[in-house]
Amino acid sequence: MQPVPQPQPAPRKRTGLQTGGWITVIVATLALVAVVVWLGLNASQVPTATVEEREALEQVQTPKDAPPAAEGESNVLVPAFAPWAPGTKIQSTDHYPSPGEHFTAQSCTSAFSFTGANGRAYAVTAGHCGRTGDLVWPTNAATAYDYTREVGKFIYSGMYGDADEATKGIDIGIVEITDRERTMDVIGKPIPTGIANHPHDLERVCKTGATTGYTCGEFVATQRVQIVNLDGDAEAQTEGDIASVCAASGDSGGPVFTEINGRATVVGVVSGTEAGRAGEECFEGMDDPLLMSYSNIEQVMTVINRVVPDADLVPQRW
Repeated sequence: MQPVPQPQPAPRKRTGLQTGGWITVIVATLALVAVVVWLGLNASQVPTATVEEREALEQVQTPKDAPPAAEGESNVLVPAFAPWAPGTKIQSTDHYPSPGEHFTAQSCTSAFSFTGANGRAYAVTAGHCGRTGDLVWPTNAATAYDYTREVGKFIYSGMYGDADEATKGIDIGIVEITDRERTMDVIGKPIPTGIANHPHDLERVCKTGATTGYTCGEFVATQRVQIVNLDGDAEAQTEGDIASVCAASGDSGGPVFTEINGRATVVGVVSGTEAGRAGEECFEGMDDPLLMSYSNIEQVMTVINRVVPDADLVPQRW
């Protein structure tokens, strides 16, 4: 049984959203990281994963020995193979950085990964984390050599013009993973990828993100309209569920999960946090909780079914 990780008891800082009786504005949780590619280096200095880290990842890459379930009996979908664990840290750029170049990378988190029937691999993150064609890198990339070969590319971005009528307003991005061998930083101990199949009656949810790690709180509401801040002064309307869960810049795209029979199970993807409350302390149980917006799993699957209709997901009963 995989327990849901518990949040740290210490208060955390987060960026903020303007609220009244109803939540009306969400600011995208997007971390912009200034980077300098080291000049003159032609060999990577990034450490490889330890034996323990590799073994932990291997344990969550394929479905556990659970009996297969008929579609009507399934409460989770499990990828036949998941190259990246939920909570994998990523960064993206719109070009290949040159040696010695100062550039800005967007730092986000990946919610989960899966493969298609043709064996190609994909990862799910927030749509505002990149545009179609943007390059995806591990967050441990530091040298010119590390930035010569990306680990993936955005093939869909719901917030930058790729959506159709069915996916309009869903803050989800899809990355095709092109290099499965690179070491990726993961937040905490990897958890298996269990995708909730039509969850209901949510009370408490958790999330994991590159900035604030594991945090939990109460579910608040579903299908609220928000405004996401994009590049510059651009804005886009989206819809998402709301929970009183602490989050901050860099957590975007991370998995939102609940417990099903003792196992952490993904129910959404982090989208944004409250505007206007940046710098406030945030902790579970506070009197006036800060709120996090996320795309729920029905929205996520709508995007996956459009972009990767042959996703290899195995129905199971947890």
